[in-house]
Amino acid sequence: MNIISRGDRTWNGRQIAVQTGGYAGILRSSTQRWPDRIGLRFKDSHWSYAQLDALVDSAAAEYQRRGVGPGDRVVLLMTNRPEYLIAQFAVSRIGAAFTTPNPYWTDAELEPAIAAVAPTAAVVEDPYTALVGESRRLPIPSLHVPTDRATPNEPDVTPTTPMYLPFSSGTTGLPKAVVHSAGSLCGGVAQLVTHLDLSESDRLQLALPLCHIFGAVMCGAGIAAGAEMTLFERFDLTTCLDHVERERVTILPIAGTVAYQLAQLEDLEQRDLSSLRMFMWGGSAVPVSLARDITARTQVDFLCSYGMTEAISVAFNPVENRAEWSLESPGFPTAGTQWRLAGEPGALEGELEIRGASVALGYANAPTDAWLPDGWFRTGDIARIHPDGRLQIIDRLKDMLKVSGFQVSPVEVEQTLIAHPLVRDCGVFGVPDPRSNECPVAVVVPASADLTPDMLSDWVAERLAGYKRPRRFVLTDELPRAASGKLLRRELSARHNS
Repeated sequence: MNIISRGDRTWNGRQIAVQTGGYAGILRSSTQRWPDRIGLRFKDSHWSYAQLDALVDSAAAEYQRRGVGPGDRVVLLMTNRPEYLIAQFAVSRIGAAFTTPNPYWTDAELEPAIAAVAPTAAVVEDPYTALVGESRRLPIPSLHVPTDRATPNEPDVTPTTPMYLPFSSGTTGLPKAVVHSAGSLCGGVAQLVTHLDLSESDRLQLALPLCHIFGAVMCGAGIAAGAEMTLFERFDLTTCLDHVERERVTILPIAGTVAYQLAQLEDLEQRDLSSLRMFMWGGSAVPVSLARDITARTQVDFLCSYGMTEAISVAFNPVENRAEWSLESPGFPTAGTQWRLAGEPGALEGELEIRGASVALGYANAPTDAWLPDGWFRTGDIARIHPDGRLQIIDRLKDMLKVSGFQVSPVEVEQTLIAHPLVRDCGVFGVPDPRSNECPVAVVVPASADLTPDMLSDWVAERLAGYKRPRRFVLTDELPRAASGKLLRRELSARHNS
């Protein structure tokens, strides 16, 4: 197998090493460099780096007093709020691991997820207290900066110390807790700082859910770089754009659902988004026509990347060379990352396997063959590596359809359909067929009431081979997508497989 690597790439002078204290060491380091700089804004309040660090120390000391120590697992079950950030840094400062189920899951979803990680304690908002019990609850950190600073005991943390347990998206079954070590979490943060070229001059707007790995590591990267971050309780497009204009935001990470909302704004051209260095896209494949339309209307380009819960940062387009940015490819290996394609040497396509700085240790209490004995991780994504070293993700291995003996990528069919001027969004799944084994079905969100299934059939007939064409087109108002923007294909199939 051919191995592609940029592991020796220079990290532009701001490389972040795994420090004593692990993830919490990132905040401590930034506090030493920029103590009086505003690190976080939320609603009408703000905190300097020194104030944030003092709040973390106070919370960590309190958690230790209540019996939480190195090696423990602590559930954080809250919506976006400053206390969430303080709690995760406090837990990591005492050598414990924080785990982040989605607070918008139902009780039936939360109960098995929490049980699977066997937590010692939990920091929860009021609606969720019954899920963990009185004896396990820790207080939500106070936002009042202490005048008499408590100092927690900080154990030595090694690169292999478990530190962060986010949950996978669950698109291929029940969500599983992924075990990130201090090394892989800090490594992923370092890669984001490097490949976004983040610095203390940046202003980062964060409306992504902190329970999701995308939101959590973007927050860590902002702190590591000394940037000024504004956290939003929830996403609202008008509020988001107003803030970009007023505060001259430079970095705006967005998920797929946000891009679709942007494209529908009638006054998008009137918005002053000139402070943005980029739209940072990393949660799902970017629909090329959609991104081009938004860029044409805003003059802001999309910087595409590729990562996952199990491997924080795998590929990035080169931030230092805008002329090389591509909407069809997430780019090249991140610093400290290697790729290879499973199969015969020289194969043009295959399952992507990776190893590197931000790859997790495994799943919590869930055996898997995804991690190979030699340190490589099987991504489950079918990929192509182009001669210039660029990566192209073809589809999920489990999502590939087998039609009359041929492999069909639902993503290829989706990208073909979304290029239609009257299509706003679409998803494709397979249904059993007695003659061809499977056949594709397309679920389409129209951008106009004029769109008809016959128009879509004619469109794909000119652009796809016969076996790739959907046998049925369903028009609907919206598609099920995760917070990251990923299409929930299993849910889509369950809704429309009739």
